[in-house]
Amino acid sequence: MRRTLKLIGIIAGAVIVLFIAALVAVGMLFDPNDHKDEIVAAAEHATGRKLTLDGDLELAVFPSIRIAVGSASIANAQGFGSAPMAKIGSAELKVALLPLLTRRIEISEARLHGLELNLARDARGRNNWQDLGGASSAQAPAAQSGGGAAQGLDLGVGAIEIADARVTWNDAATKSHWELTSFGLTANGFGSGKKFPLKIRFSLAGADVKVAVDASTQATLALADNAYKLEQLDVKIDGSGAAWPGGSGKATLEVDSLAANLGKESLELNGLTLDVLGITVAGSLTGQKLLSDLSLSGAVDIREFDPRNVLGAFKVELETADSAVLHRASAKANLLYTSSQLGLRDMQLKLDDSTLTGRVGLEGDKLAYNLSVDDINVDRYLPPSSDSSAPADEGSLDEVDLPLEVLRKLDAAGELKFGKAKFSGLTLTNASFGLTAANGKLKITPKASLYGGTWNGQIDLDVQANAAKATIAQQLDHVDLVPLGKDLLGSADVAGIGDVKLDLVANGSNLGEMRRGLDGNLSFSVTNGALEGIDLWYELRRARARLDHDPEPERGDAPRRTTFASLAATGTVEDAVLTNRDLAGALDFMRIAGTGTVNLLDDKVSFDLKATMIDGPKLQSDPAMVKYAGDTLPLRVTGTIDAPSVLPDFGALVKSRVTKEVDQKLDEKKGEASKRLTDRLRDRLSR
Repeated sequence: MRRTLKLIGIIAGAVIVLFIAALVAVGMLFDPNDHKDEIVAAAEHATGRKLTLDGDLELAVFPSIRIAVGSASIANAQGFGSAPMAKIGSAELKVALLPLLTRRIEISEARLHGLELNLARDARGRNNWQDLGGASSAQAPAAQSGGGAAQGLDLGVGAIEIADARVTWNDAATKSHWELTSFGLTANGFGSGKKFPLKIRFSLAGADVKVAVDASTQATLALADNAYKLEQLDVKIDGSGAAWPGGSGKATLEVDSLAANLGKESLELNGLTLDVLGITVAGSLTGQKLLSDLSLSGAVDIREFDPRNVLGAFKVELETADSAVLHRASAKANLLYTSSQLGLRDMQLKLDDSTLTGRVGLEGDKLAYNLSVDDINVDRYLPPSSDSSAPADEGSLDEVDLPLEVLRKLDAAGELKFGKAKFSGLTLTNASFGLTAANGKLKITPKASLYGGTWNGQIDLDVQANAAKATIAQQLDHVDLVPLGKDLLGSADVAGIGDVKLDLVANGSNLGEMRRGLDGNLSFSVTNGALEGIDLWYELRRARARLDHDPEPERGDAPRRTTFASLAATGTVEDAVLTNRDLAGALDFMRIAGTGTVNLLDDKVSFDLKATMIDGPKLQSDPAMVKYAGDTLPLRVTGTIDAPSVLPDFGALVKSRVTKEVDQKLDEKKGEASKRLTDRLRDRLSR
């Protein structure tokens, strides 16, 4: 038995010696450079491109298989110039021989130096590598479950190095040019399921931007399981150029872990932190069914930053009415993506002292949202008011065209709420703006509480072929006009509790056309009101004194104010002009009725009123005015809605009264003459 084992050992040893000797002989006797022509011919047959081998070919098979290639290049596709599509300075691969017998691949070194790739696309969209493809996907053998040929294969790599690589991209279709230069990659101690250090660096330059990237990570690759993991990923970016904010700057990206399992179609990203432009973004992401029915969920947190500093990096100087705004902003949200929807949930966006919460997303092609703002003063963010007394150019607004195509395709449903909001001086509380849009039809339903009253309404927009039809129904109920006037107009010329109702229709393709073509109905009423700046009672007494050549009444310190119990009117609107025929008002010394117009484009008013003097305490307070009780006084109202001018035509009243007195005296004389004639006839008949 011992002799048998010894014999077997001698034979095995001899075989191994002969095998090693054969390998050494192959390495010594076989020169791959003698076969360059065959290699070039085979490559050209396979690719249709000319392969040039300027450097030497090296081959060794013991104790490691070593393959080395010197300078080499492959020709470009026809129509893409004479420069090679790809070339290398050198390449080398060392593989341990004996471990191959046990299905273990041990690569001690894999190096590639001086790679140059010239990639291009012509104006017709044809690229210079599409003719190099191998078998189509239909001809490729089906992958086996669990990693196919890689299953059970043990792989180890001592060192991988790619140095001084360069890639250029020329796109004639978009007239763009990009260069990736100084690309380098190093990895050491790589093995299946084993953590190893990986470093990548490169520069990327386009027409307006250049970035230098330096990245390092601890990578783990499990090829048999199709699983990949990066830990402690650290990426540093140094950018410059006209397209880089501020002309130059740095950004950093850190990731605690990024794991992908293609077999299970899963992705897990944790501890992402991005710092750029003074903004820090943190987040996480989970993915499922990566290759079949992708779904993603995660969270993003944009930590507080100064928006003005960011705008400054873009060289944007933004003037606001309040310089204290746009200094604090932050955001948080949860991300959701599936094949049927994309959305942000649990949003919390903060800007200065305001917070927006809610959700927004795309459900197919439909935009759906539900957003709430706690408190915001929009006026603080508007441009500062001009000190110029010149009238503002409002024509530019009239020239704004409606985005008809966008509105026609818009599919949306949502609501935007405000706990408190201020805009153009107006303060709204518990406001909401609902929106539904589909098939070219939009509906907006605003409502809010304001100044002790309510605002409700509906705006419908029907997008037609070349224009849109807007139907506007709005209603204000029981609104206190004093604070409304102060906030909206900067004055309180009209006091009282007001109600307004309007039903208007407009057609057009831009805002100016729609404003000028307003048609419909409008009504308003004011109770317990007053006109500030106008003392109609004093003006009546002064006009009477002038006509009677009496001393003017004392003005005193009383405010210029005319109170009234009620004022109401209805009217029709045609081409943005309101025509009223039933204005009625009740003061404590007169009743008013009349007709007139209001231009809704420039707010100019023109009314002819008839005021009937009413006997009462007010009229009785001036004995000289008592005689006008029951008489009618013409009033002329001009000016604008916010600054009306009321002029009484007292001369017409005096003329009317004189005419009345003359008629009365004539009637009296006629009566006396008739009586005398009657008496004479009676006397004669009695004789």
